[in-house]
Amino acid sequence: MTQKKRRLTLRDVAEVAGVSEMTVSRVLRGSGVVSARSRAHIISVVEKMGYVQNQLAGSLATTRSNQIAVIIPSLVNNVFTEVMEGITSELEKADYHAIVGISGYSLQKEEALLYSMMSWRPAGIIVPNIYHTQKTRNMLASSGVPVVEMMSLTDTPIDMCVGLDQRAASREIARYLLSRGYERFGYVGWNEEDYSAADRFEEIRLLIEDAGLEIIAPDLFASPPNFADGKRGLSRLLDIAPDRDAVIFSNDTAATGGMMHCIEAGIRIPHDLAIAGFSGLPTGQNMPQKLTTIVTKRHDIGRVSARSIIRGLEGAPTTAISDLKFELNKGQTA
Repeated sequence: MTQKKRRLTLRDVAEVAGVSEMTVSRVLRGSGVVSARSRAHIISVVEKMGYVQNQLAGSLATTRSNQIAVIIPSLVNNVFTEVMEGITSELEKADYHAIVGISGYSLQKEEALLYSMMSWRPAGIIVPNIYHTQKTRNMLASSGVPVVEMMSLTDTPIDMCVGLDQRAASREIARYLLSRGYERFGYVGWNEEDYSAADRFEEIRLLIEDAGLEIIAPDLFASPPNFADGKRGLSRLLDIAPDRDAVIFSNDTAATGGMMHCIEAGIRIPHDLAIAGFSGLPTGQNMPQKLTTIVTKRHDIGRVSARSIIRGLEGAPTTAISDLKFELNKGQTA
């Protein structure tokens, strides 16, 4: 059970910095006369403590907010559209509202968004994944409000985490393909800043290489692959390694694009080439052959994340780690 946290104050910063509250206030406002050395010292203390100045003035500063700060990587990716549906539906029941920021999978942009959002004192915070800059971690840890990291799990959440074991899910799909007798693997995806996808690919690579086999992954895309990227990515992979008998995609959207390439190129699925995805999106399950994939509980992840925030605000017992599991959908493409 998580304990109710106290929000950092200007006095806390002043005590650690060894200066007056007025001096800290002057530095944060960028006004008044403060030596360059003192200013640098105070800014360093502020960043290490994760303190964010309250932008609400007067009596508004003590008014309880009904806004929940939510940062997600993308709204183009259907995974996060369903997650947001779960978050908003649950928040509305308790008369809370989501204020949403889109990070574009950038940890630096997440940091900037969080700093801006926290200055308006949200009642709770939901962020994607378990990877953050150190400054973001400091701000979250010292926010004084319930915090949920969603999608992936960790044994050491900042406050609470809700999602699934991404590495275990990737091992599940790789083991299934190995059990079907596939030996020449390819991978189409993007992992540069999608840290969940990067974790999954690393587990897939290790498992396949431990079996004495190889997996070929061409240069990664500049963004998470969509339908068109899936088509293009598979075409490129097969140009490089035409002997592949199974290709794993980092998401279902790209995998359905890969399936379309196979249809257009006369490649028989799964006789000539097996295709596997990740997420269990409806698109993949409505193709002529149902996509082999890992099904994640996206709406539930959003719902449980929001409910965890609400329980924290109500002072009710909360769960530090909420594992919503996953399922292997064997489909028809492997």
